[in-house]
Amino acid sequence: MKNNLQTYLKRKVTFMFVPHEGGKPVHVKFQLPLLHVTVLVLVAILGWALWIESQDVRDAELLAQARRMKEQMEDIQREMRDNRASLERMAKLDAQFRQVLRLKNARKMASLPPLGGPTEEDSEQLTQLLKEKDTEFLDKISLGLKAMNQEALRREASFREIQVQIDHQRSVIASTPSIWPVKGWITSGFGKRMSPLTGEPGRHMGVDIANETNTPIRATADGMVTYAGWEGGYGRLVVLEHGYGFSTRYGHCSRLNVKVGDEVKQGQVIGYIGSTGNSTGSHCHYEVRIHGMAVDPMKYLPVLN
Repeated sequence: MKNNLQTYLKRKVTFMFVPHEGGKPVHVKFQLPLLHVTVLVLVAILGWALWIESQDVRDAELLAQARRMKEQMEDIQREMRDNRASLERMAKLDAQFRQVLRLKNARKMASLPPLGGPTEEDSEQLTQLLKEKDTEFLDKISLGLKAMNQEALRREASFREIQVQIDHQRSVIASTPSIWPVKGWITSGFGKRMSPLTGEPGRHMGVDIANETNTPIRATADGMVTYAGWEGGYGRLVVLEHGYGFSTRYGHCSRLNVKVGDEVKQGQVIGYIGSTGNSTGSHCHYEVRIHGMAVDPMKYLPVLN
């Protein structure tokens, strides 16, 4: 063994370099052990350089991932702030609507967990968060988004309730007589009066609005035609049912423009002024009834300028 080691240490290697120009070859001699050590050192240096490079690449990837995560968190928080502001505006609008419509207050907005935005100093913490797979911050964001989603659902339900109330009130308004049935002037009011035909005391169930024959008569509210034809002292008569207890009658028409079962809109022409039935001149006898009881139509006629 000792002889083999001594032999190995004494061994040499000669490298010959031959110039292309035809010059004299150059011989370089190396101790074989020295050559082996040199090769091992070079291999070790190369391996160390590759390891350093791989670490730099890994660190660069981690930093890039941390920056991307930071940007994503900032985007999420920015969106959460915007959504929170929108929900607060919706809450104020909700309260205003409910006050106007006299509805009960909706449930108050759920308090959202406070969240802070990452700063430049958070880079190391974010890198550590990535390494340790710490999801606490993301869990807070998830809770915040869940809370805002629940609040949005509550607001949606509240607005649906408000919409139902608005639709109901709109329907009530559309069904309430609120315009003049015909242009003209009042020749006889509602209540007690002497009969223009017999002179006997009686009760006038509506108002008489005079104008020229064939002046259009219009529905004073949305409704359905429940009668259209001749009816004794009314002459040619149109009766409309509007819903919510309201009905109206339009008498003494010269001719009718609707039939039973027709649905009409406020302002639609339903007939024309005449003097049919018990009448002494061209006019429209107009009645407003609530649950069948006649009331003064003047309470539902707007004041004309």
